[in-house]
Amino acid sequence: MRPLHGPHGPLIQKDDLMSGNSFLPDDYVAKKTERRTSILNLALFSIVMVGVLTAFLFTNSQWKQVRSDEQAITTRFEQAAQQITELRELEQTRRQLMDKADLAQALVERVPRSILLAELINRMPPRLSLIEFALGSEQIKPIRRNEPSGQAGRLGNAPQRGRTVEQAAREAPARPEPTRYLISIAMTGVAPTDLDVSRYMASLNAFDLLHAVRLEVSEEKEVDGRSMRQFRITMKIDPEADIRTVDTGQWGRFPKNPMDDTVSYGQQESTARAAQESDQ
Repeated sequence: MRPLHGPHGPLIQKDDLMSGNSFLPDDYVAKKTERRTSILNLALFSIVMVGVLTAFLFTNSQWKQVRSDEQAITTRFEQAAQQITELRELEQTRRQLMDKADLAQALVERVPRSILLAELINRMPPRLSLIEFALGSEQIKPIRRNEPSGQAGRLGNAPQRGRTVEQAAREAPARPEPTRYLISIAMTGVAPTDLDVSRYMASLNAFDLLHAVRLEVSEEKEVDGRSMRQFRITMKIDPEADIRTVDTGQWGRFPKNPMDDTVSYGQQESTARAAQESDQ
């Protein structure tokens, strides 16, 4: 490119072209530069605003999802809490019904005396007779646990919200306990041999209603001039025993009266009054 020349020399020096200077006015160049900068800033601002708006919309969508999940979880927790409350109410109702059933059952004799005596007779060997039969009962006192005073003091000063279910159960009013009795039986009788006594002991031990069956005394006695074995057996009835749970039809019925005055010696019978008079 050739430089322009005027009457006094070139209008544009070669050095000016090499240095980048223009013949355009400085104001025009400054405005153009400012306009270009403004456009660039506006573009950058638009990009930033679009990014901010996109981030806001995305975050808002995420928050909506979080709030929706929170609402669903809250609803599930409320439903679970309601179900737990209903379950506790049902459990409390069941416990009350069980307590009433226990109290009502305590009023009903689980092992009727007539059936008990019949079962004891049915298990007797044919040659064994009873001289004395005693039945007694003793009330079973419920066991109460006493907590240490220090622990009770700490529980009393504990905040209401910090109490556990066990502590609340201990602080609840005590429910009435049904009256229970421990029934003991003592029998005195005679038999021709110790084998008959052993058979009777075995049959009593096999009876599910009885426990702690013990042979207290087994000694020789003379009855009507014949040597007999006089024995004394003690036993107890299980407090939880129920005649309805025991099969009582496996033992045959004997026509003889075990408290009769006659004692069987195989094919012979003789009186047992002598044994009673000797004991007196």
